[in-house]
Amino acid sequence: MFYSHGEHKVDFHDNILTVSAKGPFNSQQILIYQGKIESILQAVSAPWAQLNILHQDCLFTPEGEKDLCASLKIRKDRGICAIAVVFVEDSYTAIVEEQLGRMYAMHDIPYGIFDETVEAKLWLREQLKIATKK
Repeated sequence: MFYSHGEHKVDFHDNILTVSAKGPFNSQQILIYQGKIESILQAVSAPWAQLNILHQDCLFTPEGEKDLCASLKIRKDRGICAIAVVFVEDSYTAIVEEQLGRMYAMHDIPYGIFDETVEAKLWLREQLKIATKK
């Protein structure tokens, strides 16, 4: 049995799921994360958006990436309309951006990479307006 690697905090307000996370992440951590998200989303009606605030090294193990990809399918089915990613504390790496972009594109989820949380939230609110009009 493996121990989980990574940390996350999850909050939902004004149809935006905010995830503050510190990696790296393995499969066990992704499964814990998905359980928290599922419990929050039970009371949410579509559309909704997600703000990921990433701290430190947020690489995914191959198994963690596979599990997160499955998690994204569930979120897509439950009405997610966009994901914004903010890298803080020098956490940005091209590899993490590539991993996330590949997973988001696979599920046709619009996403943006931002330097500031305020900028990311403004973009998400615009995406929510667009999705609500559909």
